[in-house]
Amino acid sequence: MSDKIGAMRIFTKFGLERLRWDLREVASELLDWKQCEEVNSVRWLLAHISMVLNVYIPRAVTGDLGYVPEGWPDDYADDGSRSLERLVADILEGEVRALEGLDSLSPESLEDTLDWYIGEERREVYLMILASEILHHEGQVAAAIGLKRRMDGLSPKVEPPL
Repeated sequence: MSDKIGAMRIFTKFGLERLRWDLREVASELLDWKQCEEVNSVRWLLAHISMVLNVYIPRAVTGDLGYVPEGWPDDYADDGSRSLERLVADILEGEVRALEGLDSLSPESLEDTLDWYIGEERREVYLMILASEILHHEGQVAAAIGLKRRMDGLSPKVEPPL
């Protein structure tokens, strides 16, 4: 495995490990809570992370930019009815899919050009963007948890598992 693919795996796995820490603090009533109307809800953020893992990383890995897993709903990210348990199960399934996809790549394949949402770029660029999306949106989940805890008069600190 190349250093670049290894780094993508580290980003992806660390973002998901941090998300696991966060999820210990997420109750169903926090899923749709927002500090203001302009921000994304935790439910939307979890659905987006699931989309990154299950749809977007496989698209970048395979080069099939229209790829959608069999049975995947068109309105996945915007359907506000998915339970926390369903979202977590989808994220766990996506983690396997994404990591297996990364493992299937050769160092040379990272140089292939994809013409996707930011234009023509190397596969490596798209995969690094997607790996960083997991960390970015996990941070938004953590921020929502911390803010809600502060507003409820609780310590915002979340202890990582030992």
